[in-house]
Amino acid sequence: MASRTRTYPGWQLLLLLLALGGIIGGWIGDAILKIWPVLGLLGNVQSVGLPTFTMDLHVFSLSFGFMLHINFFTILGFVLAWFFYQRL
Repeated sequence: MASRTRTYPGWQLLLLLLALGGIIGGWIGDAILKIWPVLGLLGNVQSVGLPTFTMDLHVFSLSFGFMLHINFFTILGFVLAWFFYQRL
């Protein structure tokens, strides 16, 4: 009897779900913090990444940068998106 292995959709879908989970988690977190300001500790944002770097070459300029603003609610959104991906 052949063993059945679970195949998941592509990594592109995983990245899309994680991005949407983080965005929606951040939105829900902002709404919850407006309703219950006592939970302000959960809304503390930590920024991780590379600040914007601009290279001006007089003909054109290049800008590079990536910042990820993480709080409890964005992590919760990432986790829920991962569970949703596992269920697909």
